[in-house]
Amino acid sequence: MALVDLDLVKKHLRVDWDDEDVEIEAYLAAAETIITEYLDRAILPTGPVPEDNPTAMIVTPPITAAILLVTNDLFDNRTPHESDGEAMLSPTVRRLLAPYRVWRQMEDEHGRPL
Repeated sequence: MALVDLDLVKKHLRVDWDDEDVEIEAYLAAAETIITEYLDRAILPTGPVPEDNPTAMIVTPPITAAILLVTNDLFDNRTPHESDGEAMLSPTVRRLLAPYRVWRQMEDEHGRPL
């Protein structure tokens, strides 16, 4: 289930036609995946949060805004860019997501913090 409604995405993109819905849905799915992986946690459209997944959370307005911005970037920039091979989130998106990102501590083979 999508975290952000297609109608909201199309309004954000200022698209009032249906010809590109399949492409927009693909960009939306990619944006949601990018953000979920960046946050390193499950994002749910509605509650309750499952007890067996303590880092899972319900989508918040800042996460919705980040999804819209990343979807917009994917929609506007359909041609690959030459880069260093790493896709970068904009500073605005990173600021929106910073409070929700899970930071995991690295441990050695004995479970001690590195």
